[in-house]
Amino acid sequence: MKEYELQKAICKYLDLQNVLYCGSMGGQYQIHMSQRIKAKKSGYKRGFPDLFIYEPRGHYCGLAIELKVGYNKPTIFQKQWLKKLSENGYYATYTNNLDETIILISKYLNNKL
Repeated sequence: MKEYELQKAICKYLDLQNVLYCGSMGGQYQIHMSQRIKAKKSGYKRGFPDLFIYEPRGHYCGLAIELKVGYNKPTIFQKQWLKKLSENGYYATYTNNLDETIILISKYLNNKL
């Protein structure tokens, strides 16, 4: 499964759960240089997590997830985002597959983290 397919599946799950979230296009799409420049000028930040859930739970302000597939790991920019978000009251992490991500989201939404 590619990251794009993983993100689509998780977004379907979030829609079914009626969760307030937004996905990031990140680096998963091949886009022309002019589109990358426009994205940067309009506020896109390198390394921003793939999914951001705007639902406070417990002492967390929201949930940020960087999606990876298989043995892929977050880049340095992604790690910096996850660290900064964690320091600012968000539950921020990365996951490697659909099951792991759904379990994380479910635990988060049910205040079990």
